[in-house]
Amino acid sequence: MRLREIQQAYGDRVRVHWRTFPLIPGEQPDRRVTQKTREGWQRIGAEEPRASFGQPAMDAPLPSSSIPALTAAKCAERQGEEAFERFHERLFTALFRDGLDIGRPDVLRRLARETALDLARFEADYVGEAYEAVLRDCAEGAAWFGVSGLPTVILNEKLSLVGAVPTERYRLLIDWLLAGEPGGVIALTPDATREAGGQSPLDVPERGR
Repeated sequence: MRLREIQQAYGDRVRVHWRTFPLIPGEQPDRRVTQKTREGWQRIGAEEPRASFGQPAMDAPLPSSSIPALTAAKCAERQGEEAFERFHERLFTALFRDGLDIGRPDVLRRLARETALDLARFEADYVGEAYEAVLRDCAEGAAWFGVSGLPTVILNEKLSLVGAVPTERYRLLIDWLLAGEPGGVIALTPDATREAGGQSPLDVPERGR
């Protein structure tokens, strides 16, 4: 939601490039909704009221890995920006609003149909280069930028913001970059150095694995 605001406000002056950083790169079978899960979603939903966060049922199944959904998103990205935006938003609502297990291939195919993707191309890309692209993003994020939590936004490959960062802070840094980085140092507001809320730790595998 916040990055969409930025895109609308800055237009062609800002380009958002999505990378896939898996929260769960391996398999963690039998993941279930707990009270901690419900509290976490409720807190994040309160921080971003425009997003669609439901209240998951206790003990409902959760995705055992992030890789299938991220691979599917890479497949959608190969069908163009509009296709990716449709599929990306539907993935979010499928998990957080509808309680669907987006780690299941049948659910991902259903979402691809709902968002009018080319299914034949989607399935071919899913078993082809899309998976390798996910692993490459993950390894590069860890090696180049030290990504260790989500969400992480990297600005101009120089500055990173982690967690539920207010839109105003994005604007502050983007305006500074667009102005040519005057002074070489940017003065953030006093709360900018505090630990950001809404942050999820990222389990990143070592490069090459």
